[in-house]
Amino acid sequence: MPGSARPFFLLLALVLSLGFSMWARAGQAAPLSVTSPAFRDGDKMPRSVGCEGGEHSPALSIVAAPSGTVSLAVLMTELDPPKAGAALWMVYNLPPNTASLPENQPRTRTLKNDALQLLAASGKMGYTGPCQNPGAFKRYAIEVFALDSMLDLPEGADKPTFLLAVEGHILARAMLTGRYKK
Repeated sequence: MPGSARPFFLLLALVLSLGFSMWARAGQAAPLSVTSPAFRDGDKMPRSVGCEGGEHSPALSIVAAPSGTVSLAVLMTELDPPKAGAALWMVYNLPPNTASLPENQPRTRTLKNDALQLLAASGKMGYTGPCQNPGAFKRYAIEVFALDSMLDLPEGADKPTFLLAVEGHILARAMLTGRYKK
């Protein structure tokens, strides 16, 4: 394997192992759920969430954060190639009693509730909507993490840094998937 490919494969292995261990631990925790009034789990996402529809972050409803939750975090990723694993939205330090996130969150570092957002894979602050080539549907996952702590991340933190920060702090985890077609 060429020397330049080795760091990529090591990072990929780390991210995959963190994801597996987080799912395994979250399965033992209290129930947590995330839904959206805009689409049901596994269904087509509205045009408004995509790049040609305004890139409005979807409204989310969060239910049953377990006792001991100090903060909530949200991660939206693309599931299909060629951008599988790309982070489209990372929010953290949401108050533990957050029951909803309204549609079209501002693209600012700090939200009204003092939660923080990170740069998406696109390099934009906050939410970046799906924007694949026309044709086939692509799948996306929105994960909500109930955490036993607040996170301390620099503004430039990337997805692997986000995942390392939540590792070991997950009380519960919920996922909503959607499909998008341009």
